[in-house]
Amino acid sequence: MRLILAILAAFILEACTDRSSTGPNDYNDDRVFGWRWDDFKPIPHDSKMYGGLREIYNVGEWLVLMDDYYSSNEYTSPGKITTTPRVFASKIGSTQWDTLSSSEWIRYIYGDSTGLYAGTQLSGKVLKYDFEKKSWVDLYTLPFDPKGAFDIYGITTYRGRPVVCIAGYADNADRRDDNIVLFMKMQTDTGWVDITYDYDSSKEYPFQFHKGVELNGKLYAISGARGVWRYDGSWKRLARIPHPSWATWVPANDTNDTAMDIIVHKGKLYVIGEKFSTNVLEYDEALDQWIPIDSVIATYDESIDPNDPLADPNRGYRTFHNTPYRRYTLASDGNHLLVAGDDPSLPAVYMGDYGSPYGNEEKGWRLVNGNWCDDWKCIANDGTYDMIAVGDTLYLANWEGVLKFPLVDLDSAISKEKSYPTAY
Repeated sequence: MRLILAILAAFILEACTDRSSTGPNDYNDDRVFGWRWDDFKPIPHDSKMYGGLREIYNVGEWLVLMDDYYSSNEYTSPGKITTTPRVFASKIGSTQWDTLSSSEWIRYIYGDSTGLYAGTQLSGKVLKYDFEKKSWVDLYTLPFDPKGAFDIYGITTYRGRPVVCIAGYADNADRRDDNIVLFMKMQTDTGWVDITYDYDSSKEYPFQFHKGVELNGKLYAISGARGVWRYDGSWKRLARIPHPSWATWVPANDTNDTAMDIIVHKGKLYVIGEKFSTNVLEYDEALDQWIPIDSVIATYDESIDPNDPLADPNRGYRTFHNTPYRRYTLASDGNHLLVAGDDPSLPAVYMGDYGSPYGNEEKGWRLVNGNWCDDWKCIANDGTYDMIAVGDTLYLANWEGVLKFPLVDLDSAISKEKSYPTAY
């Protein structure tokens, strides 16, 4: 009997420790599988309001974060709350995070292999961080009359040089849309040159980019209201990002053209439209057309009479996605395209070009679950606002802190997930 019990106990132990059911990869039991917290979790200051992590960048050997802090400051009247984000940096693999403080009012950052840049509020300045000297240095300052006010709305790089979008008012006391003044500046060997396109604020809201990427010698930039534009010596607006047919709440005359994020993946351009009202889309340059690459199921109750004043006029209309309901950020590790946001806050990976071992599933997406939720408890519940793949690790700037995921676990983490939405 003792022998039978010993054999049975050994069998149960083996079954509990065997990972072969999670996917095709073999694992070293000494290594933690899947999602885990990084060492960094920002601590709110008593005098300020903390709004979570918003951005993450890879700058050489450094990871850089920006949070969503609010406070009063020298530019505002006492008691008025304005955005005053903090910037943090850590060498990859280190547990130490440094605060990159500045005497300037930083409102925006951008980082890539050329360096870490910051843009200011009201003063129209572009800064660059010197990691050796541990200080910010002035890179460009827009000359303007003291009664004016100009913000840095976006920074990107094109052909290895920074390109900056600056917008504001010549007279800060008259802040009307038809008075907006726009500048786009690019650094060259001989200094900064103006590349602003011809616009008329009285007739249209000027294009103000907040992010850009380079592809095939061209710069593609996105804005919060004017869609996607391309620069290759001059600016040109691309086709409008379409609202899908299931977004029934969008007015027919809606002219908004918002892009949340943009990325290059396997030589193609991808964007996220306005949160939950547009899909993840791929750009067809030959047709100048945006093609949705995620799946949506729409359901409603046909028995509901929409003319009944006491009934639901939308007839119980609901949509089911295979990507997060609200999407904020895209990332690529070179082989896989990922999207993240909230509801749920964990990323989903694109199956349309996934390859081995699952093949390619058109418009398919699978949640990168793995150990994100276990025994009805999830590692994080708040939104993910930015993410980046660095080497063999995916990093998330989640509202609660930094999460990381070893990409070697990706095949197994999605093995039990469905590629297409299910109505329930």
